[in-house]
Amino acid sequence: MQQIVINWSRLFRYSLLYIVFSILVTIFILIWFSSSIESVWSNDISFSIEQLIISFELSMTLFIFISFPVLLFRFMFFFSKMLYRGRKADIAILNFKTLFNPLNFLFVPSLLNPLGIGYRRRCLISLMLLISVYLLMIIIIN
Repeated sequence: MQQIVINWSRLFRYSLLYIVFSILVTIFILIWFSSSIESVWSNDISFSIEQLIISFELSMTLFIFISFPVLLFRFMFFFSKMLYRGRKADIAILNFKTLFNPLNFLFVPSLLNPLGIGYRRRCLISLMLLISVYLLMIIIIN
């Protein structure tokens, strides 16, 4: 885990981008709930707290539906690159050092070359983000 470095400025930019995305989707959903666009522009529309909460949850759900497959594909892509290009030359994919489980390459970095260490880092970051999105789904459901 020593090779994993979190770039806080990049993470902050992504979180700001997500906030802007959720605000735009929430505004779109609120307009959808209204009777007409003219009523939105003339400021004579008022939304209840339930409508605001529903629109926010819908924007979060849209974010989850977009990010979950993307993160899953990113994990699989870098994991396959780690298996085929990141192993040391004398290490097989299925061997006793990994207990015949290729996922153990993520936990035993001594079996990887420097290129594989980079792929491992990307895999672990994707996995952590996948877990956080999954926890967000659980929070929304409850």
